[in-house]
Amino acid sequence: MQPPPLHTATPQRLHPLSLIQRFVRSLPGFLVLLLPMMFRTTGRSDWFTLVLVIIVGALTLPLIILHYLRFSYLISPTEIVIHSGILTRRKRNIPLEKVQNIEIEQSLLPRFLGIAKVKIETAGSQAAEGMLEYVGLDEAQRIRATVRAYQKNPGTASPVPDHPVVPLSDEQSSETLLFEIPFRRLLLSGTFRFSLLYLAVIFSLLQQFDLSQVVESALDWVSRGRFEPYLDQAMASPFLTATVAVILTAALGWLTGIAITIARYYGFRLSLEGDKLHKRSGLFTVAEGTIPLAKIQALILRSNPLMRKFGWYRLELQTMGTDVRERGHQVAVPFAQEEVLLQVASHIRPLVFPDAFSPVSKLHIRRTFIRYALMLSISLAPIAYWWPLALWGFAALPLLLVFAYLQWRHHGYALVDNMLYIKRGVLTQYLWMVPLDKFQVLYATRSLFQRRLELASLIVDTAGAGPFSSPVIHDVPHPDGMAFLEHLYNAFQATFLPAQTVSSEVSPEAP
Repeated sequence: MQPPPLHTATPQRLHPLSLIQRFVRSLPGFLVLLLPMMFRTTGRSDWFTLVLVIIVGALTLPLIILHYLRFSYLISPTEIVIHSGILTRRKRNIPLEKVQNIEIEQSLLPRFLGIAKVKIETAGSQAAEGMLEYVGLDEAQRIRATVRAYQKNPGTASPVPDHPVVPLSDEQSSETLLFEIPFRRLLLSGTFRFSLLYLAVIFSLLQQFDLSQVVESALDWVSRGRFEPYLDQAMASPFLTATVAVILTAALGWLTGIAITIARYYGFRLSLEGDKLHKRSGLFTVAEGTIPLAKIQALILRSNPLMRKFGWYRLELQTMGTDVRERGHQVAVPFAQEEVLLQVASHIRPLVFPDAFSPVSKLHIRRTFIRYALMLSISLAPIAYWWPLALWGFAALPLLLVFAYLQWRHHGYALVDNMLYIKRGVLTQYLWMVPLDKFQVLYATRSLFQRRLELASLIVDTAGAGPFSSPVIHDVPHPDGMAFLEHLYNAFQATFLPAQTVSSEVSPEAP
């Protein structure tokens, strides 16, 4: 049976099952209020908590229903219009030409209910510009097809034909598969990631539920008392206790990193559909979306020392719309060898890695070391006032010097085939690859200290670049920096201005 076409002129409501999703999402708040009552004797404060829970519940349910009744959306040939708000009414108009991506996301309960969240992302937005929570899965795919059709045929009154939306499994058969990651490879990629994100939650549970006693009892039951003397000896020694705590923290952080990687990139699939990249991934929350090739501003090769030793890398894309979950970048290949990355990147931009990079000034070592030493001093000074042993923290100064040296050694730049390459980083190593035709602003900055040392920093600004995620060349000798800046601008003018009549702003020096 064919579903009816999307009537864009009529305001649409969210799916009725979105009421269930919102109610279930509000339950953790009630549980947080009830937790103190579950683990101690009932008292006067607990009766107050119970009354508070009842009041919150009496207010929450009507608000959920009112949100559903007061929310509507429609799609016209020129824009997406979203009406929302209970007491304060809001109307959001999103021009279709500004829409970069429509992401369809399903967590566990929405997958069971057959509904999905639709995120509408625009150029340069740090979060979704519009959010539809939740619509039917067929409706979500129909919305995406409608927007795509209007974008391809602007001004058309009815671009969507009266035929069913192609399911995802059938739609993918017409795409060119670029990359997918099997589970064994995904598990391997998780071993290179360390995360402390959920350790605070784990330790909070240990304190709230006294799980330490449960773990100790479990170990005693499994070992039948054989480990009890060793546990008592470890608990009696502060050094052994601290060592065990560090080992357990590292193990939990490592396991957490594996779990996050599997949950985020399970079933990762990247394919090429016309002039757009299509990707889908997720274990508990399945997300799928598109990345227009024309909106990709830069490619980023990311790794760490351990990954580089075994030849593993990650390919990210800087787009006009940013993904907050991925630190402002879109992940194209989460974990692969260099030849695989180059093969995928060839569908976006052909890459020819430079044979050598121009290094920055060795004065970068001194400036970096002084900056880190000042940060260490500011951190230790107040602690040492109360605890003099904290002064031993200054023993890390030689390590900071080594780290500053590695920062200089891994920082360089090169220009090959109208592509600017910038590498930097030690623990997290980045290789920025910025096409010249994506330059928005190219300029140099010089701080007070840089002027005294005859240094400069070169900054390349692209569309959608954030303040902390843009390609920068730090501490270049001023004459060399100005010469390279002029060389970049001349290459840009000679290659792109005659054909595209693109205007660019260049400031040789900024105060």
